[in-house]
Amino acid sequence: MHSDAITDILIVLMAALAIVPLLHRFGISSILGYLAVGILIGPFGLRAIDDPEDAAWLAEFGVVFMLFAIGLELPIERLRTMRYYVFGLGGAQVVATAIIIGLGAHLLGLGAEPAMIVGGIFALSSTATVLKLLIDRGEAAARFGRIAVAVLLFQDLAVVPMLALIPLMGGDGGNIMVTLGTALAKAAIALTIIALAGRFLIRPLFRQIAQTGNAELFTAASLFILLGLGWVTERAGMSMSLGAFLAGMLLASTPYRHQIEADIQPFRGLLLGLFFVTVGMSFDLAAVGRNLATIMMLTFALILVKTLVMAAIGYAFRLKAETTWRTALLLAQGSEFGFVLIALARSGGIVPPDLANQISAAIVLSICLTPLLAMLGARISITIRDRRGRKASSIAVESEGLSQHVMVAGYGRVGQAICRLLDEIGIPYVALDLDVQRVMTARARGFPVYFGDAARLDVLKAAGIDRAALAILAIDNPAKAERMAEALRAAVPMLAIIARAWDSGHAKRLREIGVTEAIPEDLEIGFAMGRQMLNRLGKGDDDLAARIAEFRAAHDQDSFSEPTAIGERISKD
Repeated sequence: MHSDAITDILIVLMAALAIVPLLHRFGISSILGYLAVGILIGPFGLRAIDDPEDAAWLAEFGVVFMLFAIGLELPIERLRTMRYYVFGLGGAQVVATAIIIGLGAHLLGLGAEPAMIVGGIFALSSTATVLKLLIDRGEAAARFGRIAVAVLLFQDLAVVPMLALIPLMGGDGGNIMVTLGTALAKAAIALTIIALAGRFLIRPLFRQIAQTGNAELFTAASLFILLGLGWVTERAGMSMSLGAFLAGMLLASTPYRHQIEADIQPFRGLLLGLFFVTVGMSFDLAAVGRNLATIMMLTFALILVKTLVMAAIGYAFRLKAETTWRTALLLAQGSEFGFVLIALARSGGIVPPDLANQISAAIVLSICLTPLLAMLGARISITIRDRRGRKASSIAVESEGLSQHVMVAGYGRVGQAICRLLDEIGIPYVALDLDVQRVMTARARGFPVYFGDAARLDVLKAAGIDRAALAILAIDNPAKAERMAEALRAAVPMLAIIARAWDSGHAKRLREIGVTEAIPEDLEIGFAMGRQMLNRLGKGDDDLAARIAEFRAAHDQDSFSEPTAIGERISKD
């Protein structure tokens, strides 16, 4: 490799190591962080790298690994289970949004092919941003969360034909329908060949390699399949990313899926980061500044059109109004795949550089607005539910006569154990959880468990938090636990709160918020196992409990000075 290319890659890595973690501390996603790195060091920034193409060849592999990872997440069984919302709701959203935006772009003077590409790009939403938001807030199991995930699954599937179509459009400029038909025919042939190869060659190969127990050989086989099938599709006139996606789907239903996913994770994260850096390098900030009004109007139009289209489709599929609007606003942003597709269209000469720059800027701005859009969707959902009398009235009615009870947030394994103990000793309680199936099962058995978010003040008041003797935070999401602790402390400043903590660092943060007692999982498990160990070794005595208490106090003083790496990562991510 040329020394200049190595220098450019080192500059990218150094800048990423310095900037991305810093922005991450302020809640800015890694995607936007890598884009910022590219803008800073690129030819339109500090000019540390004058020619981004020297590192672009390596960054392109990031897209290949990303498509492979998405394929691994889409086993045929999962698509079959969610087919109504994935192919019905998701398909309607992508097609309708692409047609409406594409027609609008064509009426504004854009050619047929660029308008089609712009419509397809803007029909997609950010899988990474939405999933992170849902997981952080513990809403992935909520109805609107499951519907949003189903729509995102179809959008991920829709990327594949787009990747195959754009290079063909940039070829001889033939008829669009002929081009589309050619792409579909080639994709069908390639899919058939790969499916046959998977059944008769790839799965037996992995079975033999797995029996050897050689981890390096397993990783090498994963990379060979990924890059090999990508090479096959590229030789067939399609994109390498298409082959990587099909390879992922091929291996998604095998017992080796999770191991393969773990093996490629380091490659995917690093190379995908390099791709977004190269996208940032192509950002002309001066041009963005000159067209700022246009970009803001484009962003507003994107959010408005996607929200209205998704809302109309939601009503057509007879979703509840609060679910419809919350899902629509959650999916109103552009997609990280938009950077991939617009770069492909730009390099093929289909979309002019100025327009590509404006589209990329609108996608970035819409992704930045996603948390605000999610908050707006939640507010609209609450308003609609309240107007229809569907607020947390059942909790308020059934807990109206309770006093000096315990409020338990989280009805998983830990929460259920606590509630069983409360039942045994006859102390009344109210439990809140966001898993619909878990709540329904508990209520069918007569337990006072309700669907509700303990981080929301209206739900806490309905649960009679002002009359409660104690609150228990039993959830396994550290960031969510911290938000619940803040809400509880704001609602009842003097309330005693006992919280489950991930580790000592998380326990420290909970105590700083105002939690009375924070119990680190790792510490308590260690003490319990240590107690049994000493008993088995004949070292247990009457003073064992006192010694463990002394050790716990010493551990509290020594370990709470800094959060541990795991606690820090999970609470931030």
